[in-house]
Amino acid sequence: MRGPLSRRALLVPALAALVSTAMYAGACGGGDGGETSSGPELDDVIYEGGATDEALDVLLAAAPKDDPAQGTVFDAPANGATLPGDAAPELTFHIAGTAQGAAPRAAPAPRRAAVDLRAREPGAAGSPLWGELGALLGPARAARAHGTPVNGRAYLLVFSTPGREGLLRVFTTRLSYTPDAAAWGKLRAAGAPITVDVTNAIFENNRIVQGGGPFAGEPVTFSIEP
Repeated sequence: MRGPLSRRALLVPALAALVSTAMYAGACGGGDGGETSSGPELDDVIYEGGATDEALDVLLAAAPKDDPAQGTVFDAPANGATLPGDAAPELTFHIAGTAQGAAPRAAPAPRRAAVDLRAREPGAAGSPLWGELGALLGPARAARAHGTPVNGRAYLLVFSTPGREGLLRVFTTRLSYTPDAAAWGKLRAAGAPITVDVTNAIFENNRIVQGGGPFAGEPVTFSIEP
């Protein structure tokens, strides 16, 4: 007769394989939970401030709303400005209705309940067996597959010229963006006026909250000296 240790040695690997398969399918699928996977069409996007590709997928799948109070307004550069080409500037913007407190806020992520680690019946959630299984899989394998979920506002900046839409795309949680050398070189090489559009949304765990957008902003156009 096989003892408890022998049965556990056989059961844990089997459960690990089963749960790992289910978690992988949930993380990469597009089922009822709304999870999506990014494709090669997003390979050129620059992510800053903890923005994630899952949140960007959700934003791109939703139609922008026209709400002037929730859209962005650029502080710099000024519309029609000509910028020196020797150094990348900091682009800054803000939510138009921030002063009026019009922006809905995402609810805080729920805290994970404490787990009773005392011995329970075999197979019960929280039993030592499940603890061993959790140690094998790791608690963050699915949730952190592409980074910590976005909570709060995130902004998609799209730089375009008359001849090329989406010359540069940046997804960030910050109210500013300074191009690095590679990004600034791409913008300088465009040789034409550049328009930046910003679309923002308010997220909770990579999902857009009810009433949270996405919102279209006020674009700005600038040129770069040779």
